[in-house]
Amino acid sequence: MVLILKRAWLVLALLLAGGCGMNQEKGILMAAGSYGDLAVIYSSPQLEPMARKFADEVNQRMVFVIQEETRFKVDVYPPEKWKLAQGYKNSVFIVDVDDKGDAVKGVRKVLSDEAWDRLAAGPGGLVQRKDPWSSYQLLIVAAAKDRNSLGSLLHGNAARIRTTIETDNRKRILRRNRYDGLATELMNAIWSKYDFYMEIPADYHLNQQSHDGVKGIELMRTGPSRGITVTWEDMRDPESALQDREKLLAMRAAMARVFHHEEIVPDSFTWDEQGLPGTGGVKLTGAWSGSNFAGGGPFWCYFVAVPQQDRLYCIDILTYAPGMDKMVFFRRLEAVASTFTTVRPQP
Repeated sequence: MVLILKRAWLVLALLLAGGCGMNQEKGILMAAGSYGDLAVIYSSPQLEPMARKFADEVNQRMVFVIQEETRFKVDVYPPEKWKLAQGYKNSVFIVDVDDKGDAVKGVRKVLSDEAWDRLAAGPGGLVQRKDPWSSYQLLIVAAAKDRNSLGSLLHGNAARIRTTIETDNRKRILRRNRYDGLATELMNAIWSKYDFYMEIPADYHLNQQSHDGVKGIELMRTGPSRGITVTWEDMRDPESALQDREKLLAMRAAMARVFHHEEIVPDSFTWDEQGLPGTGGVKLTGAWSGSNFAGGGPFWCYFVAVPQQDRLYCIDILTYAPGMDKMVFFRRLEAVASTFTTVRPQP
């Protein structure tokens, strides 16, 4: 009876989540391009230096093993080319509210009168608009009455804008995954057998399950190869184990040996106490090297303690994509991993 109820709740929750997404997207033009693409539009020529400075500040250098990438691919456009932003997943308009040009006219059409009046009447600020021209888009407007105020606004909020874009990216990726379809039978089986839940895109398959003394599952897809592996250990006080980095490394090393046939490279490790988006815990990033083939790549690993289960989870994402930018794949993998939960899905 418990098994039947668990499956019933999960199926109902997925139908509601997936069905709502389908209805919302039907007949709506979907924005092309990557979730890492960012258009920055300035409303007058005098604002170009400010726009380019902001483009550098909002971006971030990411290191995947030894290859450096930027978090976003940023294009900066003058006001007469503002319409190019309509084709981007993400855009930031830098606006002097007294400008009368095409960029201001264009952005005003997609903002409510209330939002614009609030920006124009006060000292300035930031406003968001979701799906301004097509679905799966985010528009952020930074506006003020003078260049000094606008420059301070952008400089003081660059990190906040970066976080806002990436948080919304995750939501849009998951929204699109639901629209394209989820592997509901696989999700049901994992929930019923292992008592955790994750929204698995339909193009992933179950590659391995618990073996050789390591409890876990490995989900894979190709084009290029990328995977999400979840392993766990049952223990008392798993929250205390989060502070034991030798323990955490031992868990990741066991996963590497049994599931991935790889070794992890100690010199590459970086720890982050923010953990898995929306869940917390501890994050470890680093490099892996194949033990049975000449290859390697980056990994991101999240350790999550669940005291209610007396269990410590290790959630790992990695890709093997020689010669390709990695951020685009890790952004999508992290979005899927962020749906991890041990709480029964509710409709």
